[in-house]
Amino acid sequence: MRSLFEELRYRNVFRVAIAYAVIGWLIAQVADLVVDAFELPGSFMRMVIVLLVLGFPLASFLAWAFELTPEGVKKAKDLPHDMPKDPRSGRQLNRLTIITLIIAVAWLGWDKLQGPDPAGSPVVMDKSIAVLPFADFSPDSDHAWFADGLTDEILNALARTRSLRVASRTSSFAYRDTDQAATTIAKELDVAHILEGSVRRAGDRIRVTAQLIRASDDAHLWSDTFDASSEDSIEIQEKIAFEIASLLDTAMDPNELRRMVAAGTESIAAWEAYVQMREVQYRSVEAFDTSDSSPLVLALYRKVVAQDPAFGEAHLVFAEIVNQWLSPAVIMVAPPELSADALQDLFTTATADAARHARNEDDRLGAEILRARVQLRLADLVKLTRDRLQYHADSRAIWSAHLSSLLVASRFDAAADFARQASEHDFGNSDGLATLSTMIARVDLDLGLAMVEAMLAPTSPVPADLYQAHRILLMADRVAEASDVGQRYINVATNPTWSLMIRVRQACAEGRVDDAEQLYADYDFSGFDPTNNNIQWLALQTLGRVGEATELLRPLDQPGTLVRLSELLSYTHFDPSPYPNLTKRLEEQDIMRHNVAPMSFFCKR
Repeated sequence: MRSLFEELRYRNVFRVAIAYAVIGWLIAQVADLVVDAFELPGSFMRMVIVLLVLGFPLASFLAWAFELTPEGVKKAKDLPHDMPKDPRSGRQLNRLTIITLIIAVAWLGWDKLQGPDPAGSPVVMDKSIAVLPFADFSPDSDHAWFADGLTDEILNALARTRSLRVASRTSSFAYRDTDQAATTIAKELDVAHILEGSVRRAGDRIRVTAQLIRASDDAHLWSDTFDASSEDSIEIQEKIAFEIASLLDTAMDPNELRRMVAAGTESIAAWEAYVQMREVQYRSVEAFDTSDSSPLVLALYRKVVAQDPAFGEAHLVFAEIVNQWLSPAVIMVAPPELSADALQDLFTTATADAARHARNEDDRLGAEILRARVQLRLADLVKLTRDRLQYHADSRAIWSAHLSSLLVASRFDAAADFARQASEHDFGNSDGLATLSTMIARVDLDLGLAMVEAMLAPTSPVPADLYQAHRILLMADRVAEASDVGQRYINVATNPTWSLMIRVRQACAEGRVDDAEQLYADYDFSGFDPTNNNIQWLALQTLGRVGEATELLRPLDQPGTLVRLSELLSYTHFDPSPYPNLTKRLEEQDIMRHNVAPMSFFCKR
């Protein structure tokens, strides 16, 4: 009677297990190459590994249950116990294992001989590009908005092509009016190609010149000049995007790219007004000062609607802007000509039109998200913002919206998990760092601090990045570093209100309570409406005057303005309990917020 160990060896179970492990490892290596070569999702590799693991016990069982005999494969239990062992099966398994081991050793040797990339040399994808802002060569130099809009449309179209990495708008636009060589810019942005150009517009005639440069040898791969009327401006940006996508041999299907770059309207006047509206908004947000831009944004939107009332994308973008005007939790300031009721009506109309004229599921979700927010359907808001992520793998703004929805719904554990996921995600650009880093820091300070390094890395960070970096550094009690960053913001800021917040926060963090109080006392808040701006509430919170801050927002605890009060739930130090109407709405949705922690850098008395 053989022991279990002897029986396992007799039936070649050990040989099968060793052969399976070696062959399985080799299959996994081949699968890894296939994933890279065909750009398959990571789930394919996980599936291969799971199948290999599940196959191991099956192979061991088959080795135990069956035996190779001169008459073929037989069940082991049907063979005589003293039957001589057929040596062929053992020899075949030995040969298979040895051959596979030779292949594996050769594979490992080849991999080692490749060597690592030279230290300090960034890996630059060959299919990578930065689209620099097109220069405005118009006679009166008054069409920079058109040049920026054209650049932005081309950049967005290329950013949606598979296998092509496109430097972010923020990174590329930092080189506006630069005299640096294209090769230097490409090296700083870690891209292999640069697209640059110019726009000249006089009357109804436009000339667009564009050229594609390969950074490795400064070679001009392509250039073209488009002379046309204003009516052809949409066609021009489509042609440029197609040329670049084709030259770089991207994986974008032509029909798919055509849908991506389609402007969504047949009216040139509507498209130009939309582009100008969006550019005005972009610039004001980057400058962290929207006080002067909102009337122009409103006027341009009205121009869009007059030319093409079915321009869905314009309705959606404007509805998102108005939603920010309605929220006291963001920096946006509504046009002073609009009353609270008029602003609400404008939002309702724009949101309904965005949903009615949505061109795709992404735009429809965008409109539904705004509806859920204004109706305080917080569970729906979480679901809708999560569903929209699939259409925006490279948009920190959309990811920030989902993280904000989790904070507003007080799902802090889920918010912390998503913050980690967002911090590890490769967005392929540096846009939207300020908002996302602030949201992340509220649930995971270490992750927020890691993003501060990215925000401060550029030579000239945008003001929004400096402002939020200052706040995060204070949250981490890195007061001296925060002081330097705060001064950098003040040096470039155009809005004295937010400079005040920098000074008040810094004074409180340094223990200069009297200085902080004096800064607050000297500032004129008479022009601020707490229903549209949270600056005074934030200042009082920072000064530790929580009771006054609470009473300042008391008028918002009414049915018509409750959504504005709820926006402050994205602040983890906001306590909704003093507001009975808001508390009731939250309780109806089983949303509770307990043990609210105070602001970490408030004035301590």
